[in-house]
Amino acid sequence: MKRKEKEIYWTGQISEYRQSGEPLVQWCEKNDIKIHTMKYWLRKQSPVSKKSQETAWVSCLVEEPLSETTLTLKIKNVEIEVMSGFQDELLLKVLRTLNQL
Repeated sequence: MKRKEKEIYWTGQISEYRQSGEPLVQWCEKNDIKIHTMKYWLRKQSPVSKKSQETAWVSCLVEEPLSETTLTLKIKNVEIEVMSGFQDELLLKVLRTLNQL
């Protein structure tokens, strides 16, 4: 199957699964589809995974604290304390990892 044909096929399978109202495990067993394969295609075709490819930039204003040498970043339910002299690359890796959660 070509790539586009696979996408069309799995879009149909996902639609059938959602319309069935059955639990995923039960539906996969009934339709002889491996659960891991179905989960892969559910993630691949979810609106969240398609949006995650886009980069959104947010501007922020950082004010110099009077006596503190730390900065606290709050992202979703995570707080990160950044101290002066931090490694740019490490912070970037942490932010990218949080974005994938």
